Amino acid sequence: MIGLALSLLWVLMLMLMGPLNMLPHYLAVSMITLLLFGLDKRRALTGARRVPEALLHGFELLGGWLGAFLGAQMFRHKVRKVEFMTRLYGITALHFLGYGGWLILA
Repeated sequence: MIGLALSLLWVLMLMLMGPLNMLPHYLAVSMITLLLFGLDKRRALTGARRVPEALLHGFELLGGWLGAFLGAQMFRHKVRKVEFMTRLYGITALHFLGYGGWLILA
């Protein structure tokens, strides 16, 4: 739930203070990440080959952390994996720090 609140705060910050040209990028990468979470959950349930966690984290790092939080909540996927969620929060913190630095320097 904290992740969802952070995600909504991020989108609000982008809309109010940030470069609006970044918003489509974040939304597109987040949608792909959300779909990857759904695909991985389906594969986990059917015993098929899984989506590598490195790929999920890679898309989070590219800006899909919003989709990752939504996917984790919607599909109840990866939420109990402490190491995975710790990395997701770390990636989200990097995005917030980067955005904060951009605001200071702009």
